[in-house]
Amino acid sequence: MNERVAIIGAGTMGRGIAQVAAQAGHPVLLYDPYPQALDKALAAVGADLQKAAEKGRLAGTVEEVLGRLQTTGELERCAEAEWVIEAVPEQLELKQQLLGKLGELNPRAVLATNTSTLSVSAIAAKVPRPQRVVGLHFFNPAQRMKLVEVIPAVQTDEKVVERALELARRWGKEPVRVGDFPGFLVNRVARPFYGEALRLHGEGVPKEHIDQVLRGLGFPMGPFELMDLIGLDVNYAASQSVFKGMYAEPRYRPHALQYQRVAAGMLGRKTGEGWYKYPPGPPAPPAPPKADPASAPLAFIVGPNPLAEELRRRFRHTEEVREADFVLDCRVLLERKADFLEDLPVVTLAWGHSASAARPNYGARPVAGFSLVPPLGEHSVAEVMAPLSGPNAASEIARRYFEAHGHPTLLLPDQPGGVGFRVLALLINEAVSALAEGVATAADLDKAMRLGTGYPRGPLEWAELVWLKPVLRALEGLHAELGEDRYRPHPLLRRVVAAGLESFGSIAGLTATANPVEEQSA
Repeated sequence: MNERVAIIGAGTMGRGIAQVAAQAGHPVLLYDPYPQALDKALAAVGADLQKAAEKGRLAGTVEEVLGRLQTTGELERCAEAEWVIEAVPEQLELKQQLLGKLGELNPRAVLATNTSTLSVSAIAAKVPRPQRVVGLHFFNPAQRMKLVEVIPAVQTDEKVVERALELARRWGKEPVRVGDFPGFLVNRVARPFYGEALRLHGEGVPKEHIDQVLRGLGFPMGPFELMDLIGLDVNYAASQSVFKGMYAEPRYRPHALQYQRVAAGMLGRKTGEGWYKYPPGPPAPPAPPKADPASAPLAFIVGPNPLAEELRRRFRHTEEVREADFVLDCRVLLERKADFLEDLPVVTLAWGHSASAARPNYGARPVAGFSLVPPLGEHSVAEVMAPLSGPNAASEIARRYFEAHGHPTLLLPDQPGGVGFRVLALLINEAVSALAEGVATAADLDKAMRLGTGYPRGPLEWAELVWLKPVLRALEGLHAELGEDRYRPHPLLRRVVAAGLESFGSIAGLTATANPVEEQSA
């Protein structure tokens, strides 16, 4: 017979986890001190099961699943279960109190916390026999999202970790073992997606353009529309938690622009206004221009990296600079960009610098910056940045060139890195940091970011696709021009490039943090 499962808290996450357990065949007890919360939870679970049944996605009947789910307002009844999973508000003392009491009532049960930001080790510290406490972080909605972060406390018995991993697999989930660090894995690595977008907006880039560029890279939603969906207060609280947990590390600092809206009660869709008003919500992106490559100016493409190779395969160009209408310089390192014999306008890749910083390298000719991130898709947005001196012939040539190849083109304020690459570069740098600290393996890290956030690919595999050396050189350039520590390349990235490696999976001796506690009986 399946083990009994008790869920503490009947909110959105609690009832979702209860539904997952009941659908997997477990007898489930859902606890909440408020009867109305339990009634609401049962109604929500029933409605969701009915929808699944109508679509042919439910094993058994709605009545059979609901028959395995009981509710209670008595915490003591939950001590009868072999598995207890708390999903109460993110308050350390509350979680410690509830699991501590249940630990006293049942010395054998595995006690799991669904915390998304709090230390599992701190929660376990207040529980009798803390070696049976483990983090089980589900993602919303729990009944549909596949990822579960399994987080051992420093006290957790290895056998309990294995049981938790196996339980998640039996429930149809894809568990990833994650170290007990602030934000765990997904919430930590995803911070630059919001934080850098907010900083770019603070530098004058319209939020609509930031959302359009990042959707064009393949992200399901742009950062501002996603914050509206999550709730600006929820997203801001997660940023604060990671910032505090990392002892005020500057790269995690929340942004004042978000605080302003939270303080004003503009929390997103749930209040009718956040970054956008609802309705109508975010504006629909403009339709891509009709491709007509034959009308494009003729480019002489410089550079050996994957972006330059893809542009040569797909875009109109010439192998002879004297035949070209302009130079498309795809080199990353600013120091390598130099004048050409022909007096041609230059459109230069701005991953690691601004257009203004590159302009002196090319003499008196017109210069504009651009950014595209491979692999290119039909919705990839070409970002064009004119120097601070203003748009010029190079800016216009860049716009015509990219639009002739069917890519939406945005003329954006001049800033190093553009939008898409700058956000991606910091996601990559944060992922490398998490890898170096043993938060997760490279494969698990990429899998978690795909499953937990819907990213089109994991940040480490994206870095490998772009090539690690250009990513490193771009981060070095961003750090040099912008001067802020969050752009400093992680030392592991430097070592990987220095070693001539092309994949993080090939790093010898680098694994996720092992549990330092000796195995004890669970």
